[in-house]
Amino acid sequence: MRILWWFVVLIGCAALGFASDPPPPQPVATLALHVPHPGQRELAWVTVAFSSSETSIAVGLCQKDCADNKCSLFLVRWEDGTLRPLAQTLRFDSGATIHGSAEGQILTVESAPPTILYSPDLSTEYNLPKYLSHVSPSGMTASESASGSWKLYRLTDRLEPLREGTGDLLSVSDEVVLIQDGKAMNVETIDGQRLGSFSASNEAWDYQAGLLGNNKLYLDDCKSVRVVDFEGRTQLEMHPRKGCSLGDTKSSADGKRMLFDFTNRKVSGLQNVLESVRTITTLGMSGEEDVNREQVRVVDSVTGRLCFDWHRSFPLTYSQIRSAAISPSGEFVAIAAENTLSVYRLPAVCEGATIKTGK
Repeated sequence: MRILWWFVVLIGCAALGFASDPPPPQPVATLALHVPHPGQRELAWVTVAFSSSETSIAVGLCQKDCADNKCSLFLVRWEDGTLRPLAQTLRFDSGATIHGSAEGQILTVESAPPTILYSPDLSTEYNLPKYLSHVSPSGMTASESASGSWKLYRLTDRLEPLREGTGDLLSVSDEVVLIQDGKAMNVETIDGQRLGSFSASNEAWDYQAGLLGNNKLYLDDCKSVRVVDFEGRTQLEMHPRKGCSLGDTKSSADGKRMLFDFTNRKVSGLQNVLESVRTITTLGMSGEEDVNREQVRVVDSVTGRLCFDWHRSFPLTYSQIRSAAISPSGEFVAIAAENTLSVYRLPAVCEGATIKTGK
């Protein structure tokens, strides 16, 4: 026990000697969002999306207390380097995702139908009687999935059937779809023409896989992220983070820049050692699941170089924090932290550290 105690003390002291995190990048524009109870309720859900034209940003925020959630959907005008409030509605639920759509419309997808399509000023709602499993970057193509089958739709002010098929549809653009059929990964055009196919081991695609533009894919096994062509040939392998979570990866419209938005738990060296000892002695039954840190990174999917690295800390919470989006052009990142929306400009050429492990 004495040896264990001295080990804990040494680890804790060593942690104090580590350099502090570098300051985060500075935004080019910020806007305070009007929430009903600022600072009084914990944020239970945050999600952000650019419109397909990049002229507006939608933000969904949900606050919680012991009784219920209070949610709002905000629409913010983003033009000439300025953020201006445009519209707000209370018709929004925790867990919903936001997508830009044609002609400035906003699409919100919840865990059950209906899917809601809002007009560009949020004044009009269209209820679409489907649960949409995937939406293209433009918001003009969407899919509905069932066990082992799927349907594709063109989205206007309603869902117009395009095609249906078997297997598990993993990702969709306006031109290309990615379908998993057993261990086969098939890439096809919207009308069914085969563009590529390969066999992948379970660990290579079992958690996340998606299109990057219309000529490559990413495969994420929670240990590394591989960028591959339509025949499965690896173009880049990266380790952008530890672990992964569904929905924490987004990309620019051309797929050349990937955004990773993930949360983790960061505590002092001494507390980390004590928690590790407790986890070991309880055979993993008391592992910590709450988080207090978010990190947003943007990586060039061709060179593997870091374009953007932002982080923040907050009180320990079990809430889902996914507060960042990359613009379709790959020029901007929007982040909603607390009740403030911030926009950051990315460099024309990414010259940060290389996080690739192979090519």
